[in-house]
Amino acid sequence: MTDITRFAQRALLALPFALAGATPGLADTVTLRYSQWLPATYPLQVDVIDPWLAEITRVTEGRVKVEATPKVVGTVAGQYDVLADGLADVALVIPGYTPGRFPLIEGLELPFLGDEPLISMPISYRAYETYLAPAGLFKEIVPLGIFTGNPAHIVLKSGSISSIGDLAGKKLRSPQQAASDALELLGAVTVTKPMSEVYELASGGMIDGGIIPPDTTLGFNLAGVLKEYIIVPGGMVNTTNMLAFSHDAWNRISAADQEAIRSVSGLTLAENAAQSYDKAQAAAYAAMPGLGMTIQTPPPEFAIAMRERLQPIRAKWIETATKEGLADPSAMITFIETEYAAGKAAN
Repeated sequence: MTDITRFAQRALLALPFALAGATPGLADTVTLRYSQWLPATYPLQVDVIDPWLAEITRVTEGRVKVEATPKVVGTVAGQYDVLADGLADVALVIPGYTPGRFPLIEGLELPFLGDEPLISMPISYRAYETYLAPAGLFKEIVPLGIFTGNPAHIVLKSGSISSIGDLAGKKLRSPQQAASDALELLGAVTVTKPMSEVYELASGGMIDGGIIPPDTTLGFNLAGVLKEYIIVPGGMVNTTNMLAFSHDAWNRISAADQEAIRSVSGLTLAENAAQSYDKAQAAAYAAMPGLGMTIQTPPPEFAIAMRERLQPIRAKWIETATKEGLADPSAMITFIETEYAAGKAAN
């Protein structure tokens, strides 16, 4: 046997081992676990997250697959740490569920930043990318999609609202810090709990209502216990949604497939989500009367008084963000408002 023949045989024998050690995602299928906590029929899950996970498989030609877990890994509020600790590979994280932990992101959630999702949601991602991402926010995980949801308004078990004084003393669920600050300024009692607990709290008489978007109200079947939906022009507050990978999961994917996944994430994901949220918001308002809910539109004086009463929230965030090292927090708010106004004018 010649040396050339021996070399060829050794090369063939070594080939399977070489392929086994190849860069992950090129020859091997990477299967990731998605920590499922939204209801399976909830619009964000059906119209945004599930299609995004399918797109990940499509653009990587099947090399990256994501499978949902039977139930949430860890707690709903703890999804950031679930990813940071590698307990799940992919998750929906709501930073506002841990008030005060991510103060910079709260700038996207301030009152009156817009109530038309087709305009506001892509702007929220662009604001994050331009102002917050360079600050190293969420460095323990790999954020791939960040966008605000539909604006939250006030929903109550009963009663009408004609002035902001009518909210004093009411126990209301808060989704995040800006909402908690708003409720305090309005004289209400803040109850900070994830959406998954609201039905039980309301049916048990532990809360009088909450600050909740219309589609979320119906998506979590709250029409049975919350009957009055009070619209605050411009939105009372908003909540930031974040779809992210753990670093361990991300590092198992090849650079080429990482780039492919980013191509269907980021602004593209925010724009797709905006379409879904807009439809969900319109459908929720249309469905509420048939479910026994009343939609209240308070007088103009209510909106004016609300803006005046909640003005300190913006000033507080600018002060906090400055202390956290953000170079020009007010520039981000101006960017959001200017882009939103331009979007409305274009429509």
